[in-house]
Amino acid sequence: MTEKKHPFHSMCSYLGCFPPVVPRKIIEQWTRPGAIVLDPFCGAGTSLVEAILLGRKTVGIDMNPLAVAISRAKIQQVVLGDVLYRIQDLAGRYRGADNLSDIPEDLSVIFHSRTLSQLEYLRCQLDPGSPEDAFLIGALLGIMHGKFRKGGGSAYLSIDMPNTFSMSPEYVRNFVRRKGLRQVPIDAFGKLAERARRLLREGALPKGASLVLKGDATDLRSLLRGSGVESVDAIVTSPPYLGVLRYGAFNWIRLWFLGLKPAAVDRTLDSTNSLERYLSFITSFLMSASEVMKPGSVAALVIGDVVEQGLHLPLADRIWEEIEGLVPFTLKAIEMDNFDASAKTTRIWGDDKKGRATPRDRILILERRSPQKAIKKPQRKRSRSVATASA
Repeated sequence: MTEKKHPFHSMCSYLGCFPPVVPRKIIEQWTRPGAIVLDPFCGAGTSLVEAILLGRKTVGIDMNPLAVAISRAKIQQVVLGDVLYRIQDLAGRYRGADNLSDIPEDLSVIFHSRTLSQLEYLRCQLDPGSPEDAFLIGALLGIMHGKFRKGGGSAYLSIDMPNTFSMSPEYVRNFVRRKGLRQVPIDAFGKLAERARRLLREGALPKGASLVLKGDATDLRSLLRGSGVESVDAIVTSPPYLGVLRYGAFNWIRLWFLGLKPAAVDRTLDSTNSLERYLSFITSFLMSASEVMKPGSVAALVIGDVVEQGLHLPLADRIWEEIEGLVPFTLKAIEMDNFDASAKTTRIWGDDKKGRATPRDRILILERRSPQKAIKKPQRKRSRSVATASA
């Protein structure tokens, strides 16, 4: 039986998302209501939404500006009437985009010229500093491109193409030519209103202390300085995969709407293409995390198993073997989490293209040691597995 998900989880697809039930179970088991939960690799804000629904305070951090935009959209306190009024106001003032000459030619293969003109107008008009506009940016990113319904029609603005990731421009051109696709004049304002109604059918998330920051997870103390958050009660996160995803290249259409270059985004994200670099990165992150965690608080890291040199590698176990004694944490548990392969984002590439990712994740549960507590060799403890549901 699939557990009910909040509508905000479907706001915008995002590569590498974990099913909402995973952070929910972790937060319920390891934190209390009112606790401050930090996700330093917040992605599409899955753990933030679940923490807020469970009555926790939240802080989300990510280096990817797309992740920041989506997560910020989800924490806005907006009401449907105000959002629809804002869309109506934008549509009423629309007289065409001021300048279409700067729009990449590749986009004309994906969107009808009328739709593309509306998108350029919205791109220039929406203000991320406004709660309604920040919400609309996230909603619009979610409908930029996607599949047509079997009976015709679409909830999206593009030609018939995947929603989870952006096909490369060259592939799109060949795909359109091979399939004989035509760009349909889709009204962006109308589709945005449809999306807003669907997302806000249960209203916004409960009001609470929520914050999303753009920054480096290996420098958490500096990031939180001035935010009003001095320390956190728990970390619940899914660190980047080991050498699988290029978030910039795979989101070039959405990044265009945000005014960003895919190559520039990929250059800023941490490179974890080798096991050695990945282990070094996780060590640096945990040292940074220890500076903002209260003694006795828990860090739960959802880490996917990988295939390394042809062998199945339980990466969470390997990480602990390498970092034990190097970071101020003790091991609480490594919980097994067997996903249905259909719940993993990397399924879209097939076995020959998904890189090192496997259908299995493990949850590394670490406890922040007291500064006075000596390092001891912990007993390896395995807790009951966490139940999961398809995303």
